[in-house]
Amino acid sequence: EERVAVSIVEAFGNDCGDESSNVPVRDLQDVLRLEYRSKLLNPKWINSMLTQGSGGAYEISQRMTALIGWGATTRNDVDDFIFDQAADRYAFDENVAEQLRTSNPEAFKNVIRRLLEAQGRGMWNADEEKLEKLRDLYSDVDDIVERVT
Repeated sequence: EERVAVSIVEAFGNDCGDESSNVPVRDLQDVLRLEYRSKLLNPKWINSMLTQGSGGAYEISQRMTALIGWGATTRNDVDDFIFDQAADRYAFDENVAEQLRTSNPEAFKNVIRRLLEAQGRGMWNADEEKLEKLRDLYSDVDDIVERVT
């Protein structure tokens, strides 16, 4: 399997036509790790999103979808600790899970679905105990979404 190196150039309105501007080129893995630590896995960011109700839950859900997309783009080069911590923070933290489930059950369902997808696609090496808990949570939230009692 051959890996493709990817770099990212971030430009925020600077005149990139000026050769003296020295726009930094960053390795994609470094940019993604910074993104995950500063947003997806950051307790302050999580709490901020939770206070926003349904919209915040949706944003968390979209970040999880993006995580899977980057995992596929980089040929499963997302560190296991990212998925482990995402599961711990969003699915297994009862307070956070309840807030997500209450404010936006579809978003919570997507978070769980994406974690299960990551394992199924070989992006994450989750242990069987975590997977069983995730499957149970998915079933429970699916019942809520489908209004099954």
